[in-house]
Amino acid sequence: MTLYWNDRQYVSQYAIDTVGLNIVKDQQPLDADGPVTVQMIGEDTGQIIFSRSADHLGLGDYATVFSSSETSIPGMYTLRWDYDIASEPQYFEGGIEIGPASPAYDNLPEPMKGIIESVWVRIADLIDSPGGGPNALTYVQSRFGRGRIAELLRIGLGRMNTMAQPHQTYTLDGNGGAQFPYVQWGPLLESMTWIEVLKHLIRIYTEQPQFMGSGNVSRLDRRDYVQRWRDVLMEEEQLVKEQLQHFKIASMGLGRPAVLISGGVYGRYGPTRMAGSVAARPRYWTRWY
Repeated sequence: MTLYWNDRQYVSQYAIDTVGLNIVKDQQPLDADGPVTVQMIGEDTGQIIFSRSADHLGLGDYATVFSSSETSIPGMYTLRWDYDIASEPQYFEGGIEIGPASPAYDNLPEPMKGIIESVWVRIADLIDSPGGGPNALTYVQSRFGRGRIAELLRIGLGRMNTMAQPHQTYTLDGNGGAQFPYVQWGPLLESMTWIEVLKHLIRIYTEQPQFMGSGNVSRLDRRDYVQRWRDVLMEEEQLVKEQLQHFKIASMGLGRPAVLISGGVYGRYGPTRMAGSVAARPRYWTRWY
């Protein structure tokens, strides 16, 4: 089978996920003539991982559920669906990407995974790697992927909670605090995550050595790493400064006003209005009160 790249559904390693096919004709759902067969095929090897009849869930709606063994090997796969419509053979092929298992990603609720997919779309068409995406994907030292973006998603939410008043304690999954209101503010969290991804890419490409010399003798010059990391440090320190400022303000209790009711240092008598420098002094005839 020819290797090709297209829009794919992402599945984590060992995940027991459901994938499906909807058959539609003239904007209306339509059942196949008989069973719908689905095959999972490795794109680089042509190996058939499984072949079976899909479950019929409703009018025009077919699905199958992966087992953990079927998603145990990361890679690119094709799902081929075969069926008949009006006695004519039909088929559809869709791409599946199985990525490494990641607790940070796998434990997220579906709306948060949707944010990660939306952020991934923004870097999916970068051309400096064979399969699209950042060039960091080509290095064995890099672990960049959905799992890393899930970790950056948590960092972005932490910044939102602490970067301005009032201080908030939203969580991604509702464990340990209220779940972030995805329906109302999902696009904002998506933008915060995108910023964290951009900052992470800056950090990834900070250490790019320069080849020095010519002929048979050359070396990698890394001396400007100091300045590159200093630029990153200055940006990060500014972010922390903003967060720290709001943390200190929140700790001062300025949001809890107190009102003095009657009495006080001068009893029931307040300052008298007198000309000059004694305008706010107590009445002298209450001296021994």
